[in-house]
Amino acid sequence: MGNKRRLRKVMTAASLAAVLVLLGACGDAGGDVKDENGAAETVEPGSDAAADSGGQEGAGTGTAGNAGTDAGAQTEGTVGESGRREYGAGAYLSGIQASDYVKLGEYKGIEVAQTPPEITDEYRDSYIDYLLCIDPDRGVIEGDTVNIDYAGTLDGVPFEGGTASGQELQIGSGRFVPGFEEGLVGAKTGETVEVPLTFPEDYHEELAGKDVVFTVTINSIMAQEPQELTDDYVKGLDIGLSTVEEYRQYAYDALYEDALETFETQVEDAALGIAFERCEFTKEPPEEMVERHMEILTANLSMQAAGYGMTLSQFMEMYGMDEAAYQEEFRSQAVEYVRQQIMLQAIADAEGLRVSEEEYREELEELLEGSAFGTVAELEEALDGEGYREYMLSRKVLGLLRENAVVSGSTEEQP
Repeated sequence: MGNKRRLRKVMTAASLAAVLVLLGACGDAGGDVKDENGAAETVEPGSDAAADSGGQEGAGTGTAGNAGTDAGAQTEGTVGESGRREYGAGAYLSGIQASDYVKLGEYKGIEVAQTPPEITDEYRDSYIDYLLCIDPDRGVIEGDTVNIDYAGTLDGVPFEGGTASGQELQIGSGRFVPGFEEGLVGAKTGETVEVPLTFPEDYHEELAGKDVVFTVTINSIMAQEPQELTDDYVKGLDIGLSTVEEYRQYAYDALYEDALETFETQVEDAALGIAFERCEFTKEPPEEMVERHMEILTANLSMQAAGYGMTLSQFMEMYGMDEAAYQEEFRSQAVEYVRQQIMLQAIADAEGLRVSEEEYREELEELLEGSAFGTVAELEEALDGEGYREYMLSRKVLGLLRENAVVSGSTEEQP
């Protein structure tokens, strides 16, 4: 049961992120090998894991582009120039009359019990201490945890298992062979250093006793002890503050804003769930719509799996599911999600809510600024414009549910 609950959380997150998946990118962790169970683990150059790997190659990383093949999903429709599958009108809410599928219950005045956010001085101070540990104004010392990218070479040539990105390493842990961690001492955040070292004689034969060079970039440093919080430190942050007390208030405001956003999301989710329970679905959702969301879910989970250097099948094995089992679960989740979207569309129709062309274009322009696309047309093609319109409309309906919900407690800001 624990695995199933965790899986549903992962799948829900994947579904909610689906409309934005093409705005991000999955990095290749590099240096992956399979363990004895077939799952992928990252080789740490110069570590015992690398020595035991024997140079095995990594598991297939998988991408959204081949997710359908990995999952065995069969869907109708055509594939456009962007590589994204293109569906007919029946796959989208605009192609149906939502009221043909659902009879709405009462969705206004929903009572939600939710504790309003509270930020204690202790929580604020611990948060500040955490920030004071990040990227101290000094080089790496023993005990620090660093996030690093590295690439190892033997006689100037990269060797297998010697490259990785975003790796966490505590200096002094002894995870890497002697010389590697010591070679990072003194380096500051953002610096790149070269660390020459010699592999032990009892390392696997391809590298045993060989002289290699690791090029290492320090992405960040996390100290064990916080820096001292002083007025000078605050001024040095260049955020328009001058004193410790101003900074404490600044940290409090940031924490409260974040907690309030979480609170509002929880209220929305609760209202949505109750509204959904009050609905009566009069017929099954369109099959093509279900297939579209299955493909989105499959692509997103495949990308998550790739982030761990795993195929989708390997990733789902972590939850005790073979392909038949996870395909069944994917379909169940897609059906529930589609029904929820149909309900939201029915509420929008009843309330006269819509996404104007001006709103849609303005949002695409904002998304374009943070994307790798050159034009709005390119972004719209990759993003699936019709699907994004659905997402925008669902936000409006959720806002209406929240506005009309009756919440216990007060959401007014604390003094």
